Amino acid sequence: MTPIADEIGRERVAAVVARFYRRVRVHPTLAEPFTRVTDWAEHEAKLTHFWWTTLGGARYRDEELAVGRTHMDVGVTPALLADWLGLFRATLAEEPLADELLLGWLERAERIGQSLLYLAQFTAEQRAARRADALAAHAAESADD
Repeated sequence: MTPIADEIGRERVAAVVARFYRRVRVHPTLAEPFTRVTDWAEHEAKLTHFWWTTLGGARYRDEELAVGRTHMDVGVTPALLADWLGLFRATLAEEPLADELLLGWLERAERIGQSLLYLAQFTAEQRAARRADALAAHAAESADD
């Protein structure tokens, strides 16, 4: 993907992130998973850096974001991801960005959402397999008694 961060600008990325998360905090389904955020300024700073680098900008913070693990820990579902993406689209649509920049950012958001969906499905399948194994082991132990 062509880097578009410099054309969008880090200030604009930060403004989009801030506006989006103000909306998340009052959203009927998205607010609850985000109740675990205790420092919104730091959360938005991390997410600004995440989006900046996702859009092709140079790293300016020395940290790794555990995007997949973090989202699985809060129990991301297809419905939550759909709500997140819908709100993100609406927020981004308000920006006076050239179409190619808007579409480039949205494409990245959609890919991230799809990746998280795949991870959520894989995680659910792994949990189900572990549960089935545990139940089978328990049944085998009970049969031996």
